[in-house]
Amino acid sequence: MTDLRQTAVSDDPLDWRPQTIQRSRHVPQIVDPIIEPLWSGTRVLAHYRDAEAEQEWGSVEVLDELGEDATPLAPLALDHLRRSVLAADAVIDGIVTVQATVGGEGTAVVVTAKAQPIRRLFIGGRDADIQYEGPKGPRREGEPAFVALDLLKLDGQTLFDVPLLERKRLLEGVIEQSELVRTSPWVRPPFRQWFSSWRSAGFRGLIIKSANSRYSPGAETAQWALVERMPRS
Repeated sequence: MTDLRQTAVSDDPLDWRPQTIQRSRHVPQIVDPIIEPLWSGTRVLAHYRDAEAEQEWGSVEVLDELGEDATPLAPLALDHLRRSVLAADAVIDGIVTVQATVGGEGTAVVVTAKAQPIRRLFIGGRDADIQYEGPKGPRREGEPAFVALDLLKLDGQTLFDVPLLERKRLLEGVIEQSELVRTSPWVRPPFRQWFSSWRSAGFRGLIIKSANSRYSPGAETAQWALVERMPRS
């Protein structure tokens, strides 16, 4: 019995839409979970293709959940994105959000991290040691950024049947991160130590995902669960 309510997937990646969480009255049991903070913003799929000329940047087409052009939402970040993908082609599930760059109260920016090499402003994974500096001053509106969540296609190969944890690791190697282009943090158990840090960083909830979960564009999955209020540590 499948947990996906939609299984037909178009051969054209531009027809793909983000996978979503299956709504239910009952909280599903997630096997081998990882968690991510719940971002506010617009969910998108970014379609990247490398330039034919070596001296040129690649191109990127970004569509929202309705299939509409999302470029006007974050033109600067999406211009950075086409300069940041280390692949011949890729389809990246992400979110356009000001939450990644906002300053002051409710900031979502990690300002110090003890991990080598430090390539990310957000660092996730079992061995990460992250410290958050307390918010200072009034809240400031940030520049819209692109936060990558998942990787659906890489160098001509679809990754739907690749377990989520492996897709996450591939994603981290595909994105050259900067202030406006980054990957979302994720952690494995134990989770409790992260709740207060993410709450102080402005996140109001989290998403639990099975590390072994697959991806079906446009489908609803019961292998992901939404917690709309950040748990107390």
